[in-house]
Amino acid sequence: MVPAANSEIGGAMGLRALAGQGRRALAAAVAIALLGAGAALASPQIRGASYSGSLAAPRTAYVVSFTVSASGRKVTRLRISNLPFFCSGGGRPIPVSFAAATISKGRFESKGTYFILEGPLKGQVGTRLTITGKFAKGGAEHGTVSVKYPKTAACNGSTTYSTTG
Repeated sequence: MVPAANSEIGGAMGLRALAGQGRRALAAAVAIALLGAGAALASPQIRGASYSGSLAAPRTAYVVSFTVSASGRKVTRLRISNLPFFCSGGGRPIPVSFAAATISKGRFESKGTYFILEGPLKGQVGTRLTITGKFAKGGAEHGTVSVKYPKTAACNGSTTYSTTG
């Protein structure tokens, strides 16, 4: 019986040694997976950079600009140089500023409102805008600006834009 007891003890010790190796291999695999996930989740926005670009043709004279916070977590000072119209008409340039936006997974969204400054509709909402953006490698960013005119729905629309930092 002594040989059997020794083989059982040796067998149990061998299993413990194998289990220890398995745990180390599993821990190494988890660490590699977490490092890879961290790299995949890293957003490409440039921290502290100022971005500037334009709307798509035919509105290339309209400038979209913003700054990424030093932490890389927010878009600040987001503005468009003029309200885009999607119908005939025009007037003086009307710049619109947007609220600061949180960057999540390399994307952001913000809303802006233009209030009419003069005339019989003074103080009323003239335009509501939504801007969405997505950062890409190499300091590039692109997105969409959507515009809604509560009083003139025929002028509603959306367009794409691109910026670089």
